Amino acid sequence: MRRATQLAAVYVALTALSSKAHAHALAQRYDLPLPLGFFLLAAGAAVAVSFVILALFWRHDVRRRKPSYGTFARGTVPDTVVVCCEIFGVGILALIVAAGLFGNPSTFRNIAPVAVWVVWWVGLSFLSAFVGNIWALINPWSAAFRFAEFLVRPWVQGLSLRLPYPPRLGAWPAGVLFLLFAWLELVAPARDVPRNVAVAVAIYSALTWTGFVLFGRERWLKSGEAFFVAFDLFGRFAPLHLTKNERWHWALRPYAAALVPREPLTPSMTAFALLMLATVTVDGIMETPPWAAAVEFLASRDGGEINTAVYMCLMSALLIAGPLALAALYLGVVAVMARVAGSNVAPLAGLFVLSLVPISIAYHLSHYFSLFMVAGQFIIPLASDPFGYGWDLFGTTLYRIDIGIVDAKLIWYLAVTAIVTGHIVAVWVAHLCAFAVFDDAGAARRSQYPMLVLMVGYTILSLWIIAQPIVEPGTK
Repeated sequence: MRRATQLAAVYVALTALSSKAHAHALAQRYDLPLPLGFFLLAAGAAVAVSFVILALFWRHDVRRRKPSYGTFARGTVPDTVVVCCEIFGVGILALIVAAGLFGNPSTFRNIAPVAVWVVWWVGLSFLSAFVGNIWALINPWSAAFRFAEFLVRPWVQGLSLRLPYPPRLGAWPAGVLFLLFAWLELVAPARDVPRNVAVAVAIYSALTWTGFVLFGRERWLKSGEAFFVAFDLFGRFAPLHLTKNERWHWALRPYAAALVPREPLTPSMTAFALLMLATVTVDGIMETPPWAAAVEFLASRDGGEINTAVYMCLMSALLIAGPLALAALYLGVVAVMARVAGSNVAPLAGLFVLSLVPISIAYHLSHYFSLFMVAGQFIIPLASDPFGYGWDLFGTTLYRIDIGIVDAKLIWYLAVTAIVTGHIVAVWVAHLCAFAVFDDAGAARRSQYPMLVLMVGYTILSLWIIAQPIVEPGTK
């Protein structure tokens, strides 16, 4: 029985980290009590009703052009905490690279793959969205560069050349790097091989430090460090807000309070926000029967075997087409909003794009929660033996993975709750933004009709995508 449990755990984790079903990590399906269509229509109706309630009962003072919400509490982060967070971040970065390069080459005997794909990307995304952007404190590339500048301070003023950063570049470098990261996560072969993970982390580290040297640490963090930008976007939803002047400060605020921007986001940041939502949607589409049928039709050989090169090209094409399609859809909706409300497209696109962040968070939670709960357990034994050398540093190497910690029913109802709630919050944020932009209350409400159509449609599409690997085929 113990051996069977081990094999089952490995099978589930392999599923969780594979290209075909790595987002859900479930070995069973859930038989819905009602047809799937009922859930889809009810979810879309809930989002529509939330708009009607806001339109009928929300009263906003149009004289207050930029709504603001007070903080519950604020304070200063102790320097000791900051130093400990930075040391922790640099230590984990060094551990991942060293384990990947010199440790056991097996995916499940080496800490690098699970630490990067599951604990860091998925887990830190959840933490950034629901607690606060802790990445700003533990960012190892920023911390290591600051420490290097501290060491050379007696001889030189700093390590950066402080070259003028081209304004037209904006955050496009971060967007390109994030798209490359998504390609490595979803498409690249052997992405779970520890050595490949370590090499990718080392290359990204070199690129980031090069950006720091050329343009300055603060400038490159906001323009080229993809994960600083990504976690900052998620962190706008969170209640804990971290800022730095001379020292780090914290503040507690209502959820989603920072999603109504005071100024329009730049085109590059607008594109980045759309890219974050589109990539996780593409990940879900790759698990649907229509996509599987398309792959089988276009990439199968005469013997029924899938041509790997064609398969990778198809996935790469989908990864590029998805963000482009979402951007075109969003800009089309904004164009209709501008026509209805008598405004320009560009500023409206930069103002309303943050209303999509709650949707991105909701889909991220729905899509990756099972992966985090099941495959994330591997970090417990690997913490005692990160290199796979047979160590037992903390006495946890005998921990057995509990594959029953989540089931399809739990994931389904979590997805329904998260997606509907995320879209309702998005409708509310867009409503606030409209009243902050337009002087006339009628124009503010009319501007939201196209956005409502987008929200309802995306609710139904998102829930349908999530349902494909979860619900029993007969219930569809």
